[in-house]
Amino acid sequence: MKLLASALLVSLARHVAAEDCLPRHVHLAGGADASTEVTISWSTTDPCASEQTLDLSPHSDLESYTTYSSSSDPITYTTTTSKYGSYTSPYLHSISISDLSPSTTYTYTIPSVDSMNPTSSFATAPSPNQPGAYPIKAALVGDLGQTSDSATTVKHIAEEGVDFIAHAGDMSYADCDQSRWDSWFDMVQYLSAETPWYVVAGNHEIERSDVDGSIFAAYEARFDMPAVSPAVTSPFMDDTSCTPSAFIGEYDFGNSFYTVTHGPVLLLMLNSYTDTSEDSAQYAWLSKTLEQVDRSVTPWVIALFHSPFYNSFSDHQNEKQQILMKSSMESLFVEHKVNACFSGHVHGYERSYNVAYEERDEAAPTYVIIGDGGNREGHASGFINNDPPAWSAVRDNTIFGHALMTFLNDTHAEFVWSKNVAEGVFEVADSVTLVNQAFMP
Repeated sequence: MKLLASALLVSLARHVAAEDCLPRHVHLAGGADASTEVTISWSTTDPCASEQTLDLSPHSDLESYTTYSSSSDPITYTTTTSKYGSYTSPYLHSISISDLSPSTTYTYTIPSVDSMNPTSSFATAPSPNQPGAYPIKAALVGDLGQTSDSATTVKHIAEEGVDFIAHAGDMSYADCDQSRWDSWFDMVQYLSAETPWYVVAGNHEIERSDVDGSIFAAYEARFDMPAVSPAVTSPFMDDTSCTPSAFIGEYDFGNSFYTVTHGPVLLLMLNSYTDTSEDSAQYAWLSKTLEQVDRSVTPWVIALFHSPFYNSFSDHQNEKQQILMKSSMESLFVEHKVNACFSGHVHGYERSYNVAYEERDEAAPTYVIIGDGGNREGHASGFINNDPPAWSAVRDNTIFGHALMTFLNDTHAEFVWSKNVAEGVFEVADSVTLVNQAFMP
């Protein structure tokens, strides 16, 4: 994708003396239209001031600013568990900027006190139907965690030079130890500060408090995805673990489910762990969203959700959230010719052929498990049967890695799964050309 030479310098100024306003955990997300919108998020120890400034400069200097006011104050969240006690997060800041130019590189910095932090940059997406929009490169990862293997995977993704990252759940593996969210953001910041990073909730984001039943508190507070409307959650009082593998609670809107349009690609970011029945808010929203898709504008439609529909590993079979979601939503994916669905949960890699209702069908989606990011729980234990089912093309439970999808034009995309060999060394272990079934005769 060619980028315009101009640059926009965004300065988010803080005027509190001391290192308490040093920005940490910087991360980006495009808006619902990633060609014109971006959200920059970070954390500080002190609430700091709310003034923000923005400077338009082709030379990325800091000589003049146009001042913006924050739409809201920084937030914190507090959770309490029997094991870890009470925790209050750092102050979480977020600013959304709109009316940006498509296909443009912007430079920004978050100053602290009297010193200027190093600048970072990001690129907006091309606008839909923009000539020269292709290729679009997306990294796909799941179940990342923060082990040495996780750090290796992040390094390899950074070396790919992608336009955005789509994460199929299970980010930090904080598992109710909230300080691990801080260390996870420290690990990924060098990449998340420059590359839009879109997330969906996995079971390790549930983090149910055994004191008040709160769920998804850190996930909803620490990320700022392009919400359809404010989050709706209810305490889950049934006795269960912090991160139950099989779970259905109430968590709608907010970061729970949303869409992103990145040029010719529409991302459907879904939640396996809230109600997905045909009577649910998520189903109604998804059905309406798919009915409104114009494939002449967004030829590619990709879905992410944590709990996989197609899984020949022995782990995570017949879990209630997977059964419910597949029974209600698979027909929507087939009817509206969703191109591919990416999930995690299972700590391995598996790519299906195009499949619908357990049968191979060239007009149906491809399903890919990418739960091999590097988490501390290790690899999937094995397979249901030694011989894979007819719909399964490739599977592996021995090594960590990441996936890359390069959208070449309206009708073809290249999908690659690369395995970690060593830090800085990864090699292609599976690749396939995907044909956009929306344009099949």
